[in-house]
Amino acid sequence: MIGYTAVGLSVTGFVVGLTLRFRALMFFVAFVLIAAIVYSIDAGFGFFGTLLNIMTSEALLQVGYFAGVAARTYFSRNGLWSTL
Repeated sequence: MIGYTAVGLSVTGFVVGLTLRFRALMFFVAFVLIAAIVYSIDAGFGFFGTLLNIMTSEALLQVGYFAGVAARTYFSRNGLWSTL
């Protein structure tokens, strides 16, 4: 179950990076932060478990976002963006 969540966060970050600007990332970061805190409280994690959960989920989202921005830059520089 956690593996699917990690893939989902990475894909969401990639799509946000591919299509939207930095301000949109801030909305998704805030949403993932709140969701991670709620999940950690519901799962009964301690302080360090909650901290690790938040850091992992935010890192996955931001790595996916960076990959999306890099792909958008690559496609726009090579003139491939109009073919997608």
